[in-house]
Amino acid sequence: MSNTLTRILVGIAGIPLVLFIVYYGGYPFFAFCLLVEILALYELLKMFRVKGYEPLTVISLVFSAGVFTGFIFARSYIEYTLLLIGVVFIIELFRGGKKNIFNPLLFVFGLIYITLPLALLYELGRNYILVYYILALIWSCDSFAFFGGKFFGKHKLSSISPKKTIEGSAAGFVFTVIMSVVFHFIFPETISVKDSVMVGALTGVLAQAGDLVESFLKRYTGVKDSSNIIPGHGGVLDRFDSLIFCAPVVYVYFHFFKIFIN
Repeated sequence: MSNTLTRILVGIAGIPLVLFIVYYGGYPFFAFCLLVEILALYELLKMFRVKGYEPLTVISLVFSAGVFTGFIFARSYIEYTLLLIGVVFIIELFRGGKKNIFNPLLFVFGLIYITLPLALLYELGRNYILVYYILALIWSCDSFAFFGGKFFGKHKLSSISPKKTIEGSAAGFVFTVIMSVVFHFIFPETISVKDSVMVGALTGVLAQAGDLVESFLKRYTGVKDSSNIIPGHGGVLDRFDSLIFCAPVVYVYFHFFKIFIN
């Protein structure tokens, strides 16, 4: 079976399942976000192990799951997060082997890069339409950037990801904004015209930036994919890199910034 066919079949099976979980919400959606958070963080730490770092993998996964859960249910997460970060640094001081300040810093980076965005995605999911919205925009951006680059791409976008082109990036951005406007006409009470233009533009940029950031991490650590857990798609971090970049911005927009522009 070709890789393209595998990707299509996994998408046919996986996308409806994800959409149902988002629609159902509650504990199933919480479990989904937590699972993605744990797997993505594990893949991140594993990538840096290949590079020669020695992150506290098990402790980082347990602590990050605690931070994720505390963010959603306890609301007193700042104090506990700082405490857990301190514990990780102390453990690094007394663990065996070669000490490296970057080992505990990888835990902090994982909290910022993966844990917090997925916690905000869950919060955004209290209105399932907003999660459908951000997913549709990211899928549009990825799809049209790919086909735009395939058929019209001539100029390389970045040395970080040689296959990406300026033409593909422009196509992804334009059609993301178009999809965003389409969502306005489907859900006008939730997404205003201003929302559709601003969020569409932000997502058209950030979705591609998230992909480039993960490509940079993979190039730095010398790995092709974050893992091979998803047949034809690579790892969890490979599939959700754009989402974790966009979710915090979309959350902040709809919960804070929207008040001032509408």
